[in-house]
Amino acid sequence: MTIKPLRFLGFTLLLLTYFTGQALQRDTTDVYRLIDTAREKHRQGFVDAAEYNFKRAGELADRLNFDRGMLMYAGHYCVFLYDQVRFEEAVTMARVQLEVSTRLGDRQRMGYAYNNLSLQYQAQGKLQRAAEALMKALDISSQTVRPTQQDLSDRRKYYNNLSSLLLDMNDIEKGRQYALKAYEVAETLKDTLAMGRSLVNVVVAEAMAKRLDEAEQHGLQLLDFSQSQNDVQMELKAYNNLGDIYRMQRRFNLAQKAFKKAEQLLHRVPPGNEVYVMMGFSSTYKDQGDYDAANKYYQRAFRLAENELAKPQLIELYLSGAEIKERMGSYKEALRLRKEYEQINDSLRNQEAHSTIQELEVKYQTSEKEKALAERDLKISEQRSKLERMTKWIIVAAALVITLAILLVSGRMISQQKRKTAASEQANRLLEAQLKGEETERARTARELHDGVASILSAAKLHIHAADDNRTALNTLIGELIETAVQEIRNISHNLAPETILNDGLSHAVQEFCRRVNYPGLQLECYVLGELPALEKKSELMLYRVIQEAVTNTINHADATECMVQLVGNGTNLSITIEDNGKGFDLQQLKQTGIGLQNLSSRMSLLRANHEIHSTPEEGTSIYIEIDTTRIKQQLDTDRFAHFFV
Repeated sequence: MTIKPLRFLGFTLLLLTYFTGQALQRDTTDVYRLIDTAREKHRQGFVDAAEYNFKRAGELADRLNFDRGMLMYAGHYCVFLYDQVRFEEAVTMARVQLEVSTRLGDRQRMGYAYNNLSLQYQAQGKLQRAAEALMKALDISSQTVRPTQQDLSDRRKYYNNLSSLLLDMNDIEKGRQYALKAYEVAETLKDTLAMGRSLVNVVVAEAMAKRLDEAEQHGLQLLDFSQSQNDVQMELKAYNNLGDIYRMQRRFNLAQKAFKKAEQLLHRVPPGNEVYVMMGFSSTYKDQGDYDAANKYYQRAFRLAENELAKPQLIELYLSGAEIKERMGSYKEALRLRKEYEQINDSLRNQEAHSTIQELEVKYQTSEKEKALAERDLKISEQRSKLERMTKWIIVAAALVITLAILLVSGRMISQQKRKTAASEQANRLLEAQLKGEETERARTARELHDGVASILSAAKLHIHAADDNRTALNTLIGELIETAVQEIRNISHNLAPETILNDGLSHAVQEFCRRVNYPGLQLECYVLGELPALEKKSELMLYRVIQEAVTNTINHADATECMVQLVGNGTNLSITIEDNGKGFDLQQLKQTGIGLQNLSSRMSLLRANHEIHSTPEEGTSIYIEIDTTRIKQQLDTDRFAHFFV
């Protein structure tokens, strides 16, 4: 009595486990969906909506202990916080990203986390920490023996960020070298967008080094990249950099035009870009000696700077502001700005930090040289392998000869197969001719039975009924027997030449046939479901013969009490099912000796139909036929049935 409750409990637990798994999968998917929504809102400039979705994603990932979701959330939210100049919070997210990726053993995303930490430290002016984190990212990247495209793309990004870091340290030449390395990797990848992003630092380094002609050339190249890729952010940076280059060349009209074009793009990019455009206008007017205009743009830039600029970028603003205020006679304000400049400059470019960065860079270069030596050894090994492969060409040649021989043999086999196919087609044509002859003979026999024997019997019946004698009862019995014989002859005639197919179609013909052959010992049901697809009369007749033969076999051999014929129309598909509850048969044995099964297969082949027969002794028989009428029409178009009827 306790088995049923236990089964119910087990089933309940199974259902609970299944639905819990389904719910967990939906919840983890929701984490990714929230992150994607947040990124899209960020791209559209809806900062509050972006932050709301990021936080929901983080809370859900934390509640589910979903590390992959937490990793994705921390990385993308860190980028969002960086764009919002919330560097301390971004550091926290980068540390979460590092912790989760380390726990998962995901070295690629460990590199991403170190890179994100480096960017936040650099923005805060903590250049030594920034360098340490970035070198760890580069070290992870350089340990990849056979880098994929994504690995090379990551390495390009790290080179570019190292270039930016060195430029903030005023190490212009090394900054330019790493920018060019990043550009070379992007060229290898054939990544035009990445080439443009790397080119930004090349332009900045050349401008800082006063190599203005090269800077201008690369700036125009950057502009072409941005416009070809429809990257508005990159286009704005190109105009800003070109404006600074023209200003340094004292081509002030071109500088003003470049900054105005940059200003026109501001409404199409996220916040944080306007301050650079205002700084460009201010510096240009300052160099032209128009200090009032320079001060106006400086004040606009200064108001934006505290919320939008990272610490290294404040140096230029404070220095330019000090010069403007001094020229305008605001010495106290000029002194304050100069002190701000000196304080940030000293913290960014102190000798200890510079030495540490150089030491880390030397270590990285050493590891890169060791890696280059290892790659050289690998190339030597590959060349040796190549020489060994050359010795195998004889084997390859022999293999080619063998292959040619196989091809020749295959050609002969294909030729034989073609002959078999032709023989099969000939057999089909013979079968068609045989079926045609059978139908002709059936039609002739039906006519003779109907017009000859049936007419004679009908006349005999009339004479018997017209006879005027005392044997009324006997005459009546004889008349009934003759009527029965006439009816049986008519049934045989209809079965031999079913006029209903030619007149009323397959559906009506099958139903009429089932009605005629039904008898009290057999419950024969016929169902027609849906609208049957249109067929050529010759195809309908062939299907009718199949159904007729199957039902007749059931009546004569199956000892069945129930039989069902079902026709189902579904578009261009027609399915036919014939089932009985008779004694069945051994299908494998009958396949070898049964002419009826062979006839069925032959007819199905002509109709290009699929069929299945299932039968087991004492368990009944089931025949299933499925026809795609479009295939029959294609076959008929070849005129294979053109002479089927007389």
